[in-house]
Amino acid sequence: MAAYNVLIIGDENARSLRMVLNSKYLKKLYTNFEYCNTADIHFNTFTELAQKCKSLKIDIVLVEDKKLILQGIAEVLRKNFVNCIGVSAKWTNLVLSNKFAREMKEKYGINFPEKFLYPKEFPLIVKADGVIRKANSLEEVIQIKRKIFEYSPEIAKSVFLEKFIYGEKYTLTSLYDGKTLATLPAEELDKELIIDYNNKLYSMFKGENADFIGYINSEVILSNNKIYNTGFNFDFPKLNADILFILNSMIYQKLDEIDLFIRIF
Repeated sequence: MAAYNVLIIGDENARSLRMVLNSKYLKKLYTNFEYCNTADIHFNTFTELAQKCKSLKIDIVLVEDKKLILQGIAEVLRKNFVNCIGVSAKWTNLVLSNKFAREMKEKYGINFPEKFLYPKEFPLIVKADGVIRKANSLEEVIQIKRKIFEYSPEIAKSVFLEKFIYGEKYTLTSLYDGKTLATLPAEELDKELIIDYNNKLYSMFKGENADFIGYINSEVILSNNKIYNTGFNFDFPKLNADILFILNSMIYQKLDEIDLFIRIF
């Protein structure tokens, strides 16, 4: 496997930074922030960044800046033939929009907590786009809703109530290369449950013609031997293998050749 020029979009606290620096496949590291002896790249638009990547012969762009992920940076770079690890604009809605996320989960059989029109048991969860709050009483529900409205009347339109699920919380990290969905095992979580969840998530991406190469984390709760999805995030995963080997496998759709994951084919 060849050595690669890599660009990390994030900051000096980027989780991938040390992993990339320790890779035996690293040729030269670029960043969009100042860090030791790396070459930093500045840009005003995603298209400008794509042109710089091509002129500098950057092989892989790894995006850890969540704001830029949500703005669709990965989609623009890939449209300009730059290898970028990150979800496309449509799939950022799994984080940005509770409505979109619930519709996708329901369509593909992913378990998620029941939605309430009115408070009927406590505790419960008050959700809005970008907001998750636990409430133990009607007074707390009213108070949380009021604060959300004061912060943003627009966000307040997305408020709903969700059943509080008792159980163990886990984060499931999945990588997708456009062909294979690979999910890391979670300690103390039954392998068969992860496979079942992975099947459903894979069906969602394939059924909706997902057009990205990247990673996504599922926040889940294990209750009554079922996995309930309570949300998604784009935190960069901790990978116990050479990161550039894994990213190269994603770019060339070879995740099915890596034994670190629970996966489907």
